[in-house]
Amino acid sequence: MSEYFEDKVAVVTGAASGIGLGITEHLLSRGAMAVFMGDVNEENLKSESERLSIAHEGKVFSKLTDVTKLEQVENLIYTAKDFDGHLDFVFNNAGMGMTLPTEKITFDIWKLIIDLNVMGVVHGTYTAIPLMREQGFGHIINTGSITGRIPVPYQAVYAATKSAVISMTESLQYELEAYGLQFSVFCPGNVATSIFGELTPPPDSISVDDAVNYIFQEMERNSLVIILPQIMREIEALYRENRKEYDEIARKLASERRENYRTKGTYF
Repeated sequence: MSEYFEDKVAVVTGAASGIGLGITEHLLSRGAMAVFMGDVNEENLKSESERLSIAHEGKVFSKLTDVTKLEQVENLIYTAKDFDGHLDFVFNNAGMGMTLPTEKITFDIWKLIIDLNVMGVVHGTYTAIPLMREQGFGHIINTGSITGRIPVPYQAVYAATKSAVISMTESLQYELEAYGLQFSVFCPGNVATSIFGELTPPPDSISVDDAVNYIFQEMERNSLVIILPQIMREIEALYRENRKEYDEIARKLASERRENYRTKGTYF
């Protein structure tokens, strides 16, 4: 068992499902002292925290948390810090996917996604920073997306929010590492989670366990930007090294998604 996670206090938002739940489970299995689960879905949060508490009594705590509400995020993080006097990890994971044709995107949708995917992460990050600076250590992990690293058709809104998260996280690393803080932003491709709603996840999706195992491996290495799975690392490298070839792939994807929306009402 890695000592990196042993006896640590962690906060996870979006913790009641998907990658957030996987992060919570892996923290507990790797010896975390306490994990504070925040989620806006009260039913899922209650059931999952109770389930995890059976095997990890006294280590699992939950708070109904809407990350778009600063005071709720502050309450979650301050409570975690007060538990044992230190705050080791904050996973700003809560967010929402968005893959839609441009004609279906309204200004209300833009505001909703920015409030959740950007300001939700900002609230967690900037609440944790002064606490971690005071104690001289701490690791903040934000959830990005491969769409924040490469342009993807039909995901302009989502990509804009994830690009903001990635750039913010990278900038903070260089500014605050001198004070003992570490930052990471993980950028997954498709992971088989509830983000796809009632749709079957795309065939290239990887499991939550595979995703979290890789994220934790890279966290221990203090990796700043974590891209997964391997195919996404290859595509991101292609975008940076051979833009002409990437453009062909992106245009083909746009054509496929355009046709899928026309015939099936979804992008895959």
